[in-house]
Amino acid sequence: MAKYPDTIDRITKARLRLSALGSIFSIALTMFFIGTLGFFAFFSTQYLKNLSQKIEMEVLFHSDIKEADISALEQQIKLKPYIAASRVSSKEENTANAKKIIGSNYTDIIPNPLNASIIISVNPDYANSDSLSKISKELKKNDIVQDVDYPDFIVKSVSNNFKKIQWIILAICAVFMIISMLLIANCIRLNIYAKRFSIKSMLLVGATPRFVRKPFVTKGLLQGIWGGIIACVLVALVLYFGNRSMPEFVDFSLMGVVAAILAGILIFSILFTVLISTFSVNRYIRINDERLYL
Repeated sequence: MAKYPDTIDRITKARLRLSALGSIFSIALTMFFIGTLGFFAFFSTQYLKNLSQKIEMEVLFHSDIKEADISALEQQIKLKPYIAASRVSSKEENTANAKKIIGSNYTDIIPNPLNASIIISVNPDYANSDSLSKISKELKKNDIVQDVDYPDFIVKSVSNNFKKIQWIILAICAVFMIISMLLIANCIRLNIYAKRFSIKSMLLVGATPRFVRKPFVTKGLLQGIWGGIIACVLVALVLYFGNRSMPEFVDFSLMGVVAAILAGILIFSILFTVLISTFSVNRYIRINDERLYL
């Protein structure tokens, strides 16, 4: 907390401290808002990306194909650049899954038409409708392959809307960031505007612009540091409870990125408050005497 001269009465000191605290909490809330929006944009993008990675293709085979041939084909498929992972689902596993879906043992009525299959996960760069269609056509060229099944409707919905959702989220974040930055700038400018006569008096008695500027920039620096720290703590709490309630959305697997964004909030808070304080003080250092009353 800043120290004030003994010549200032207690009430004035209290008002000055409340004013400083008000500025710090205004900066903290604004940075908290910006940080929350930033993390929402980041986690939304990651969630949509992870969703596209979970899309699987199933290579189906004719009932008379041996599992040894299926396993051999699976080894060939693994070498393809678009394959992230693959595994053979046995005939018994597919039959058990089919019985669960149907709700009865259909093999008592008809011969089992199912065979082993290959479950494929593609790389993220290929998780779009066009690429999956090409992969499906390539796999179907093999004589032992009966069909290739994948959720085409979901793939098209995700791939078509992915970029749109990204741009919408970024646009919303940008708008609210600009509004928040303007609020901080106005708060700092009003505090300096209230001391414009003190600035002019200091210049009249021979103080250099650097000497006049220093306390205001230092105050802006300290407010930026405290505001950034409070904002980072609040954002970290939101992330913690968000991860506990929605771990699939607020994913902490990329802790390096999370830490970098939190550090960015603190750095941005400091730089922005210092720059606004500097520009605001410079304005009243260079202002004409007639405009001091405007």
